[in-house]
Amino acid sequence: MLYPNFPCRLTSVLLPLLMGVSLMLAADCTMANTHPVKTVVVERQDSYQVQRLFAGRVVGSQRADIGFEFAGRVVTLHVENGQPVMRGEVLAELDTEALRIEQGELRAARLEVQARLQQIKRDLERFTALSEKGYVSAGQMDDINSRQRATSAQLNQVEEKLRGVKLRLQKSRLLAPFDGEIASLQIEEGVVVGPGQAVMQLVETGSNEAVFGVSDQLGRDLVLGQEMQIRRGSQLWAVKLLSVSRNLDWRTQTRSIRVKLVDDTPLVDGETVHLILPVVRKSAGFWLPMSALLGDVRGTWAVYQVSQDDKGEFHLRKRSVQPLYQYRGRVYVQAELNDGDQLVEAGTHRLAPGQKVTLWQGEESVDAE
Repeated sequence: MLYPNFPCRLTSVLLPLLMGVSLMLAADCTMANTHPVKTVVVERQDSYQVQRLFAGRVVGSQRADIGFEFAGRVVTLHVENGQPVMRGEVLAELDTEALRIEQGELRAARLEVQARLQQIKRDLERFTALSEKGYVSAGQMDDINSRQRATSAQLNQVEEKLRGVKLRLQKSRLLAPFDGEIASLQIEEGVVVGPGQAVMQLVETGSNEAVFGVSDQLGRDLVLGQEMQIRRGSQLWAVKLLSVSRNLDWRTQTRSIRVKLVDDTPLVDGETVHLILPVVRKSAGFWLPMSALLGDVRGTWAVYQVSQDDKGEFHLRKRSVQPLYQYRGRVYVQAELNDGDQLVEAGTHRLAPGQKVTLWQGEESVDAE
């Protein structure tokens, strides 16, 4: 055999190489198990603000059930449900044929009475001249004066009747008392309506309000003129508090409040909106992103705190937290944490307690809202 010691020599050469490769692989595995995490720095707060929502509805600042003051048959209807109208616009009309006939008769009666009154005045002038000559007695003068007074009274009576007919003719046309929109139409052409009967509902537009019911204590803390916000879906609008009822609704035990909407708010009468009332609650805790929470045993919650050891390496510690309130992707929790603690912001389901991690480039602080 040419090389009797070849296996030993080969082993002495390859063994150091294999050990070096093993060490390199172990280092690579260690680096692979070091998970990069993005952290947030928490700050302790003495209180937190809760956004309370109260459902309500938009109402016109004026809402009126309107109708005719006199009975009659509707001959013309000028509006439909939902139609916008202007103040003074004619909405409906009653049949006026009978009134026109009565008006003509009264005008003829007035001419007749006026003619008799003119004749009496001429007779009175003639009797007065004859009385001065002694040809007419005092009784005759009293009689003609009495006839003049009676005829004048008849003329006044006819004039008043004519004014009454004119008024009923005016009232036969139903006019809009203010700018608005027809919210409810309850008549049709040809129907007979009674005096004072509501035939349609008119709601003022362009000057809307909203009504809500809030709890007794919240109602006591509100100030007239206070600025608030209302919400429909994801849209928000600023409003001002107009009034707070002094009494509680016995059914709901709430106070009714009214807020004023700005004129360009695209909300209509009857629409449902929500009032946002911020309420401060005294309770120490921390604001966190919702993604930092980790489901723990028995329905509890936890977070991962990033701690640095003496070697400068970062490890994870599980810390229990108690969520108190969540709003728009953020949660307020009570926990045994300190100002400046670093918590894992997201991806907690891929991590484990005690795991070695590295910090993601950049940090952000979670402040109170």
